[in-house]
Amino acid sequence: MVLTVLVGIIVYLLVRGVPVIFDNPGFLTQNPASDGGGVASTIFTTLLLALAALPLSVVLGIGAAFYLSEYTKETGITKVIRFSVEALAGIPSIVYGLFGLVVFVPIFGWSVWSGGLTLSIMLLPTIIRTSEEAIKTVPQSYR
Repeated sequence: MVLTVLVGIIVYLLVRGVPVIFDNPGFLTQNPASDGGGVASTIFTTLLLALAALPLSVVLGIGAAFYLSEYTKETGITKVIRFSVEALAGIPSIVYGLFGLVVFVPIFGWSVWSGGLTLSIMLLPTIIRTSEEAIKTVPQSYR
């Protein structure tokens, strides 16, 4: 039943969306406008935001995962760190957005850096958890 709904949504989007792209070839290359402009600046900003967020979150996330899985023993501090990571994973994205608005926007203004730092904090729990689990699956002889 869910698969049927998913296929229906995809077909609906293709039927309604593909003609718009072919009728207006500048849709993907022009900026938004009130007369039916495109989505070029939106796509560019999304890619720029990802490029701003990924380096910081990947480096910190994999580093934290290595630290937690290889260099620490199961102590009270590591339990607190793991609990904190799990708690960060459960925070809704709107709360992260409000945090970025209060902390990063006054420093960087309305820029890609504010969004990138907020997104990198949002990505950290996922990267830490998946990296730590991946590191734990490596056999001891390879370490």
